[in-house]
Amino acid sequence: MALSIIKAFPERDKTVWDTNTSYLKVSELFCDSIQGEGITTGIPAAFLRLQGCTLNCQWCDTASVWKTGGEYSFFELFELMDQADLPRKLSEGQHLVITGGSPLLQQPVLIKFFNKFKEIYDFLPFIEVENECVIPPLRELQDMVSIWNNSPKLMNSGMTWKFRYKPEVIGFMSELNNSWFKFVISDPQDWEEIKNDFLERELIRRNQIILMPEGATRDVLERNREFVVDIAIKNNVRYCTREQIILWNDKIGV
Repeated sequence: MALSIIKAFPERDKTVWDTNTSYLKVSELFCDSIQGEGITTGIPAAFLRLQGCTLNCQWCDTASVWKTGGEYSFFELFELMDQADLPRKLSEGQHLVITGGSPLLQQPVLIKFFNKFKEIYDFLPFIEVENECVIPPLRELQDMVSIWNNSPKLMNSGMTWKFRYKPEVIGFMSELNNSWFKFVISDPQDWEEIKNDFLERELIRRNQIILMPEGATRDVLERNREFVVDIAIKNNVRYCTREQIILWNDKIGV
């Protein structure tokens, strides 16, 4: 079972904060879990979930988490990591997954955080960043990230085209050799949207695509995954499940 490092966020008196200190807006931090989705499914992982999102998808299974949170200084986060022996675990191979919400909303501070981590612990862990492809990443962040778990949103998200579909960002991410595109599929017709808006416009390559069934609970996942597997086989693209849902259903912090 995952070890939760941050769970509750009491209100803080901001008048006592050091204005020269950098803070990340964090919703949760836990380790000793696994990556449940994408190209590294099954790898031991720690998750730093940042607060806030550019979108608000109707099937989002973490909205109740990323909409809450608090501001933690780098010192506080490193102290909590040390208490959980997380730096050692990261040095031995646990991935650090930066998720949300939208991690790139805080990317300037995230860059400072990674630089300070390297300064203190003398290494950078294997870093995965979840990215909905609405905000382009800064160059310095690109150089720090091991895997980009891109997840452009389709019509099934309930978000309008204007807010969710940014061809210039999608095309840029496609050019990075450590980028994958994970699409949430809730209907057999979703493949037509991927084909029309991403493949035929040559924004991404077929071998970068991962299809994942929509499902925030085991029941919904079970209902959707068979037809998603069929779509993946028919179109010669990768399929991934949502292993965290299979293992822990809709439990948060795992």
